[in-house]
Amino acid sequence: MPVHRITHVRTLENDAATTWISRWWPTLYEADPRASAYQSPQWVTAWLHQLPASSNPIVMTVADEGGVRAALPLARHRTGATHVISALTPYAEYNDLVGPGARHPHVAQAFATGLDQLLQEGENLELAHLPDHSALGHALDGRHNWEATRTRTAFVPLPLNWETLPGNLRRQHAKRERRIRAGHSITYARTRSTDELLHLQPELERLHAARWASADDHEQPRPDWGAVLSELTDTTAFIATITIDGALAAAQLCLYRGTTCWSLRPAMDPGAARLAPGHLLLRRLIDDLTSHGFTGLDLGRTAETNGQTGYKEQYQPRWSTARSFTSVWPPRPDAGQAALAASSA
Repeated sequence: MPVHRITHVRTLENDAATTWISRWWPTLYEADPRASAYQSPQWVTAWLHQLPASSNPIVMTVADEGGVRAALPLARHRTGATHVISALTPYAEYNDLVGPGARHPHVAQAFATGLDQLLQEGENLELAHLPDHSALGHALDGRHNWEATRTRTAFVPLPLNWETLPGNLRRQHAKRERRIRAGHSITYARTRSTDELLHLQPELERLHAARWASADDHEQPRPDWGAVLSELTDTTAFIATITIDGALAAAQLCLYRGTTCWSLRPAMDPGAARLAPGHLLLRRLIDDLTSHGFTGLDLGRTAETNGQTGYKEQYQPRWSTARSFTSVWPPRPDAGQAALAASSA
């Protein structure tokens, strides 16, 4: 087995980071078949263009004798006299390294050391939503300069055999289907082109605002989702919809890569809640993805509420966790420093 020698951890900022991402990110992504659509060049570029004037991009890379092994896109955000470095892509359900060495422990340890160095230089850092399988997450977990929180995530393996679900779940799904067929017409669709994607985006935002108005009040500044979807195009994203009696009742933005799909930004008409349009849409989306050869639908991070966990449990997901890390400031001394300080006290 070849021995890799880490030659350096490199951190680029501002125009240098932007140029590096534009030139090298597609190559790293293609060399990392396990990277999610949240690490795609389209997604990263979209959020690079959304950075406000008070923020600047940063990219950290780790290289060995074979070249760049992985990279991490970050941004420094300033609010008055305070600043924090966090993931470049704030709306990603997951953040992680990308590149052929992204899951190698020695590469992840080099990144952890590089992030610790930023902390020693006085930076405040946050790194949210690293998936359970992330080598970087494992490298940061337990380090004395970081505090971690965990959030459950739900992944639905496909195909989903509705007939083998537990009886109580089969009855709930069947009840919703009977209710909608009793006097209502329903149409499922998903976008097949970039033009359709961009045409539906304002309607999805309208539904999202109606359903999550109080939550959206905290989205400052709000992103330009039309511009984001213009970067994603139909090669990376689609919107699935349910129309009930001619009116749009639910919509769901999804990203995809290969045979995996990631659910992002679900929206529904609260006035149609009695007909459960979100469930009606998700069931048809699952069948649609299955018929097109998809092997998994990731439903993302899940709040520990009956509304969210109960909703997703009806699709028999495989539960995992995502870890979010916040740096401790001032940095804590490591174990050796602490022992030395104690002995000299």
